[in-house]
Amino acid sequence: MPDNNRTVSAVYKDFVYAPDNENNGMRILKYIGSADKVKIPDEINGEKVVSLGAYVFVDTDDAGEGKFKADIAKNGKMTPQEIMLPAELKYISYCALYGCENIKSIIIPESVAEIGSSAFAFCRKLEIIRLPSGISILNRSMFRNCDSLKEAIITGNVETIGFIAFENCKALENVVLPDSVSSIEMRAFCGCSSLKRIKLPDNDIVFGNGAFAESGLIDVTIPSTSFISEAMFHNCRELESLRVSHGLKEIRADAFNGCHSLESVHFPEGVRMIGNRAFCGCEVLESLSPVETDAVYGDDVWKDTNFC
Repeated sequence: MPDNNRTVSAVYKDFVYAPDNENNGMRILKYIGSADKVKIPDEINGEKVVSLGAYVFVDTDDAGEGKFKADIAKNGKMTPQEIMLPAELKYISYCALYGCENIKSIIIPESVAEIGSSAFAFCRKLEIIRLPSGISILNRSMFRNCDSLKEAIITGNVETIGFIAFENCKALENVVLPDSVSSIEMRAFCGCSSLKRIKLPDNDIVFGNGAFAESGLIDVTIPSTSFISEAMFHNCRELESLRVSHGLKEIRADAFNGCHSLESVHFPEGVRMIGNRAFCGCEVLESLSPVETDAVYGDDVWKDTNFC
């Protein structure tokens, strides 16, 4: 959804706002106050506050990601420690709370049906998040670099965990995924070094490259997928075992490269391709399910393993 409601704006208390015609209410564009605890109004001039714009709580040097003053609000104060959202909020724009480094928790109303990319990225003290049931996609980099995030509860009918959605969430220990998830995109959980286990739904899941690279996973069961993506578990140094229950046809390049603790990989009959360096550096690998006799192998598949 485009963030295009900035043409006619006004000030109400500590908030800059404008009409949001698409969502039939008002949109908060900027917080200009300095409070540690911020309550975004439910109504302005009799109209419901239904959406948040981009970069509400931080000034930016540029619209481009990374060029921002993540910890400084407009008046030079630190970003808030607590933010209370409107009861009938429908839409949270891209980068809405981007860089709110001091916030530890936030309750997202059940009325929210869409959250834009990077909406909570760089909220470095955020510890837990529960998403409302109306969300269907976790957009790209939604929680990227939320260093303190320990738990993410994803409910409803979410189908896609987006590109780098949880990248570098180093404290993340628990992720609850609904049965509706069918796609985990590129590097979605890359760098989640505290994530030891994750329960994947029984769907046929499509995984993006590096989906769990450099994570702390110890053992993984994938109910159904047609391929292990490129670098999917690259440098998962604590990974000991992996099992694919159904459908696997291909293990792509660097899939397990650098998994020094990997002992066993079990999958059903039918694997016909193993890509370059797929098991390179798997020094203690002892057990691997049989691969089809006519399978195609890439270069250095077994380099620095017992299978050389």
